[in-house]
Amino acid sequence: MVRFLKGVATGGFVVLALWVVFWAGQLGRPHPNNEWINGAISYKQKIADTLPSPKIIVLAGSGAMFGINSALLEETYGRPAVNLGVNAGISLPVILSTAKNIVRPGDLVLLPLEYPLYNREEAVSSSLIHWANSHPDTFFQLPLKRSIEVFAKTSFTRILEGYRGLPEGFEVSGDYGVQRLDEHGDQILTERALREERHWKFLNALPDETYGKALSEGSFDWVRLRQFRDELLAQGACPIFMPPPMLFQRSYVESLAEARFYQTLPHRATSQGLFWLGRPREAMRDANDFFDTNFHLVDEARQDYTQQIIGWLGSQPMLSCQQFYQALTETN
Repeated sequence: MVRFLKGVATGGFVVLALWVVFWAGQLGRPHPNNEWINGAISYKQKIADTLPSPKIIVLAGSGAMFGINSALLEETYGRPAVNLGVNAGISLPVILSTAKNIVRPGDLVLLPLEYPLYNREEAVSSSLIHWANSHPDTFFQLPLKRSIEVFAKTSFTRILEGYRGLPEGFEVSGDYGVQRLDEHGDQILTERALREERHWKFLNALPDETYGKALSEGSFDWVRLRQFRDELLAQGACPIFMPPPMLFQRSYVESLAEARFYQTLPHRATSQGLFWLGRPREAMRDANDFFDTNFHLVDEARQDYTQQIIGWLGSQPMLSCQQFYQALTETN
């Protein structure tokens, strides 16, 4: 019996080792699902590199890409602006890392982060699985538990796709990619009149989010966010956190767990030493304001949300931001 169990254990170890070798062999290879993200990040970073400081940097997922009117921010504050929003699914560590080499002294960094990004144990998305396999350094950025989960959820089909790489002549097309970005990095062609039936059906088929429940079972990623805050402050930049635009659902006020999450998030962030402006409920909107997902505004609503942000920021956001962190330093 002991010999049998040892044989089973040895066999299992060999199978696992072979699987790991098979999986590792395709790491770092391109995948079609990542190409629009790669292109968009590169394009936005090039824009940022050409802008003089002090500038405004918008940093979040695609909610910012669809939701921010960077030209309006430029006009209001007399600073050039760039929108680094791409895809929240590739994880908070990856998103934050896209800004680290472009931040300069005097820069104002606006972070309307999508709510799951605050959760250290947020659900592993297909976007993250594709991204991490093509960008293996991501595994070292993620918490160990999430890295293991990404590995475990990498399917046999995804591994084969990794070995195949990009199809010959592959080009990014469709709703996402550089071809849909303006000179600031904002998403274009999102007017209500351009919203197709497929967009509307997908949007209205989405279930209510349960971020409050997820965070009651997970944990806030305050350590990473404070570390990022400290890095920006050391560089002479200043980060401001705020609610992202999101489709309103009745459960967000009727469910105790969900209502509590949205009501308390600003206070939680502030208590963790993060400068937060605005209230989540204020940024929630009806379905007609969204293009194809519950975070993607139509162009008409983008203008309204950006005006809302300007109202939160006030006339001297950099001064307010610096005063908050200065007072925090003095208190500590």
